[in-house]
Amino acid sequence: MNENKILKENVLKLVNRNDLSISGVNKVISFSPTQIILVALDCEIQITGEQMQTTKLDETNGELVVQGLINSIKWNEKKEKVGLIKRIFK
Repeated sequence: MNENKILKENVLKLVNRNDLSISGVNKVISFSPTQIILVALDCEIQITGEQMQTTKLDETNGELVVQGLINSIKWNEKKEKVGLIKRIFK
């Protein structure tokens, strides 16, 4: 394991499908009232819903708070980029 890598927690809290808070957020890729895409630790998270709005975004602490109707939350593992040489000599 890499000793230099700082590990953080990724905590997601959803209350009544209306109040969502996420910690461990590295960056928000896109945001609209119906979809949010963000990177949290090593995963991309896609949130879909209706009338979503950000009530708090703290980039230094990696916290995001969203209000609105949350329909789905999907995690996508980041795929490691494989170079051309590795694909050839697989």
